Amino acid sequence: MRGRPFLFIAAAAALAALGLTLAYHRGGLADGARAERKKVEVIFKMTDNSFWRSVADGVETAAKDFDLEVAIEAPKDETMINAQIAVLRAAVAARPAAIILAASDYRLLVPGAHEAKERGIPLVCVDSFIESDDADVKIGTDNVEAGKRCGQALARSVPPGSEVAIMSYVKGSSTAMGREEGAASVLKGSMSLLGTVYSGSESTVAFQQAEALLMQHPDLRGIAALNQPTVEGAARALVALGRSGSVALVGVDNSFEILKYVERGVIRDTIVQKPFTMGYLAVKAARELIDGGYPPRYINTGSVDVNRGNMFRSENQKLLFPVAGGG
Repeated sequence: MRGRPFLFIAAAAALAALGLTLAYHRGGLADGARAERKKVEVIFKMTDNSFWRSVADGVETAAKDFDLEVAIEAPKDETMINAQIAVLRAAVAARPAAIILAASDYRLLVPGAHEAKERGIPLVCVDSFIESDDADVKIGTDNVEAGKRCGQALARSVPPGSEVAIMSYVKGSSTAMGREEGAASVLKGSMSLLGTVYSGSESTVAFQQAEALLMQHPDLRGIAALNQPTVEGAARALVALGRSGSVALVGVDNSFEILKYVERGVIRDTIVQKPFTMGYLAVKAARELIDGGYPPRYINTGSVDVNRGNMFRSENQKLLFPVAGGG
């Protein structure tokens, strides 16, 4: 009975997402209107996963609502930090009305952000932040809190003293640092915590790392995987080795694949962010800054712990399937 509503909603969401993808590649704006609108440069860590596609959807929707042109650029993956630095420098040189940045590295993107500040270009950081006060607004999840929720969910699933591991993604990313800190703060006192591994946000790498952890540590009882590709790779490894019943996996992020594993019980809990909201509010803040306004310096978009017991509640359906659930 549970599989049927999931498949129905997933199919509807997939069709809607296809339409959004086509709109994204078209730019969403008529050529005549584009020349009249102020331009905002949007720089993501990457675009080719469901999280960033949802952020992009929020950006595109808000651009229409607030009469702005947006140009979204990103490296192929979020480990290509030098490529993102080059994109930011090119954006600053083009002098747009504002820049929205999801920084792949907490420190290395600071010089580009400072240059934007010096040129008087409003800067909004979304999802991932920088080690400076150059951003006019920061919008995203409280990642320390999300990490704590992840650690708490894992602690509920395994006995005290169990051997557990944290699987992170890009070392030096502000989101990864926050989630690692939060998860470790919960697990260090009550569990035997192994060293953190980094997948580079590659699900294939995460699969290999999880497989190695499971084979090298036969007493491993839990894994906290801290972003979408990492939790997907870890889930595949648990299934491949037949360990999903004996090793608790909790994660951060949302995708169709993750939700299928939650429904099957392979993933015990996943901490779901609000990427559409992030993208929408980032453009809204940019519009306010362009118009001389003073939006809040920090906006926490929040997160929700989703598991097999609550994933079909109406409030969570709207969060898990925003394109099908209307919000």
